[in-house]
Amino acid sequence: MARPVIVCYDGSKASIEALDYAVALLPSAPVLVVTVWRELTEEMLASGAAPPAGDPVEVNVQSRRAAREAAQEGAERARAAGLKAEPLVVETTGPIWKAIERVAHERDASLIVCGTGRSGLKTVMPGEVAIALVQHASRPVLVVPTSRAAAERRKAAERDQRSREAIR
Repeated sequence: MARPVIVCYDGSKASIEALDYAVALLPSAPVLVVTVWRELTEEMLASGAAPPAGDPVEVNVQSRRAAREAAQEGAERARAAGLKAEPLVVETTGPIWKAIERVAHERDASLIVCGTGRSGLKTVMPGEVAIALVQHASRPVLVVPTSRAAAERRKAAERDQRSREAIR
């Protein structure tokens, strides 16, 4: 059996574009669409967010359901493109990257694919799963910038090139 490619998926634009890129790049790979979620208290501790106005138990039920729906949506998207895809929802009490790394190890993944919509200094801010995976994962990691982030990076590179040329 072929080793799966893990695609980190939360339904965001970045994760959709990363999944689409993986589908185009690896058209015959089995895909494991991984969505990681944390209970409300864990999320609040990790992000420093204020507690919600609603019932924490209900918020957890809704978060778990949203994670399941996101993973299923991602797997359906990959299957519609012709890949064998399986959704997997993972609950974590720690950093998201550690949960993804654990799944990669357990499933003997050949590659981890994740998206990022950040560019410039924002890419090194805490909480960027893509950077944490690149720094810590034991498997190869493919980070796919959103089309918007890629365009911003191209513009910055062009400005830098013009500045270098102006100095000469």
